[in-house]
Amino acid sequence: MQTVKAVILKSLPYSEQQQIMHAYSAERGYMQFITPMTLFKRKNNHAVQCMQIVEIEYYPNERGGLHKLKSVSSLVNTSSIYFDVYKMNIALLWGEILDLVLRHSDPNEALFEYIRYSVEYLNTSREDIANFNLLFLFRLSKLMGFGIDNDSYRLDYVFNINDGGFYPTGAPENYCTGPHSAKIIHELCTLPLDSLKNIPLNQQSRKILLDIALLFLGFHLNLDFNTKSIRVIREIFS
Repeated sequence: MQTVKAVILKSLPYSEQQQIMHAYSAERGYMQFITPMTLFKRKNNHAVQCMQIVEIEYYPNERGGLHKLKSVSSLVNTSSIYFDVYKMNIALLWGEILDLVLRHSDPNEALFEYIRYSVEYLNTSREDIANFNLLFLFRLSKLMGFGIDNDSYRLDYVFNINDGGFYPTGAPENYCTGPHSAKIIHELCTLPLDSLKNIPLNQQSRKILLDIALLFLGFHLNLDFNTKSIRVIREIFS
């Protein structure tokens, strides 16, 4: 038997009695577990919720298949996420996105701690949650091996999805945003958390920026985020 610290990304039905749980662990990277369905039906058991930070005891499958879960226990109290509809939908969105982004990822302690800190912030914060959702996605890129070149930003520049750089308006490069979106992206990537409330965004602007974040991540990771699950969750932010 082995133990890992992990974040639960999502779960899928496997049979009438079992589920498959996807997780990203600090010690072994992306993992999948076969779990009893009863684990997901216990009242008030938040240790099997999406984006929950947990300790998992399991019996490893050294051939690389599904590991057999023995027990799971919460490491961080994130109960407020699951009693707030908006926070819960952000957690579901993160889980779906990270399940694709991290599918073939090796262990990365810095990445795991970034996810852990973000979940804790989502749980405790009472404001700026919508802006923090965008911040999380844009800053994730740096930990995935590419990132946004914030030093290249100047006022009225546009953001280029191809290389993550900022360029003068009218630059010939493809896949550029408008100057307003570029300014917000730069602020999301550079301002301290306590300044998030100072970034004025309406619902339509957030939807546009969410689409840009998914395009940026998808382009560099060769992923398509236009899945049914993500489309359904995105509509909540529209």
